[in-house]
Amino acid sequence: MTEPELNLYWESERMTVQSATLNIAISPHVRPVLESMAGETPDQKITNLLLGELRRNLQACDQELLDLEVKYGLEHKAFVQKLASGRLGDEYSYELELDAMRWHDLIAERKYWLKQLGQLKGRA
Repeated sequence: MTEPELNLYWESERMTVQSATLNIAISPHVRPVLESMAGETPDQKITNLLLGELRRNLQACDQELLDLEVKYGLEHKAFVQKLASGRLGDEYSYELELDAMRWHDLIAERKYWLKQLGQLKGRA
């Protein structure tokens, strides 16, 4: 089953995106800003904006991962091993447990943003 094609067109003072399940109306004051964005068609402009936002999300995620690596001087795998062996202290201490859960979540989040980027670029 193929996904419905997205049809983009300007309608009076609003840009409308239509498909079998999606309609987006763009306010008149947004149109000149959107027109100034990179891309020749509304679809390209929106794709470029989405790519930028996904990259920013990925960069924020990568920065948090780096912050944890710097904090502990370890990559995630080594952190988990040391945590499990007790070499970082009580693995159930609030700070260690919080950092371990956040680290795990960030790894999953990073995979999610990469998947979204791949999908938007047509590689998923």
